Amino acid sequence: MANKVYVARETPIVWSDTTGDAVMTLNNLAAGAGRVGARADLGAGSTACWHNWRLTVQFDTAPVVGESVEIYLATSDGTEEDGQVGTADAALGSANTLKNLQRVGVLVVTSTDADHDMTASGRCLITERYVSPVIYNNTSDNLQATNDTGEFTLTPSPLEVQ
Repeated sequence: MANKVYVARETPIVWSDTTGDAVMTLNNLAAGAGRVGARADLGAGSTACWHNWRLTVQFDTAPVVGESVEIYLATSDGTEEDGQVGTADAALGSANTLKNLQRVGVLVVTSTDADHDMTASGRCLITERYVSPVIYNNTSDNLQATNDTGEFTLTPSPLEVQ
């Protein structure tokens, strides 16, 4: 008899300006700039390696269709983090740091509407205990300049064989 493989979604971790589980200030993220979210602890011992991610942002002015917002992860064993990005919500020091991070996806601008939610999602593999999202605004427009118009969610989603 064949087994079925299901996705067992667990409790998500949400990064946002003020209402999430961890802080990541995407408010007014400038064009050509990046932001590092606060470090989250995925737990000791056995943890899910597969995670679903989702990014939602709004732009302050009419964005250019086809430009993108890039999504990276900085993982850590608790001593050293990828790219030496730090453990707290902070500006990304240099775009060159992105080369040492795990690129997990991209949100492509599909509308010129400002004040409009744009969302992208995907799946990634995380093998370390600690993680910080890094969002890089690779567009010519700032993100919305109000709180909680940008949010990143990471949901542990291990495969379950039945």
